[in-house]
Amino acid sequence: MKKVLTIGLVMVFVMSVAMVAIAAKKEMYSLMGPVVSVDTAAKTVTVHSVEGVATAADNRWKGDVIFVTNDMTKISMHKAKKTLDDLKAGQNVTVKFHEMDGKSVAVAIMIMPEKKAK
Repeated sequence: MKKVLTIGLVMVFVMSVAMVAIAAKKEMYSLMGPVVSVDTAAKTVTVHSVEGVATAADNRWKGDVIFVTNDMTKISMHKAKKTLDDLKAGQNVTVKFHEMDGKSVAVAIMIMPEKKAK
């Protein structure tokens, strides 16, 4: 019984290391811009990027970029946790994302505070 348990634990450890290695291969990008639209049904956010992503070889993320969100996407403002429903057109955001199956998948969306008029 101890051998079976030990083998099981070793297999779990090896699988977790392999999953971390696979996840680490995904290159992470960051993009800033105002929210153009939010589709809560499709779980997507469109952000307008003027600069694109300078770290990408072809810098293809310029203009309106559609980001797919999922249950793992973290949305926040300062330290407060937010949801997709809290995103509104015109808000400035920073999106950390990676590409998966040709789609831009948002890992984190940080809502920037509005600048106060002087």
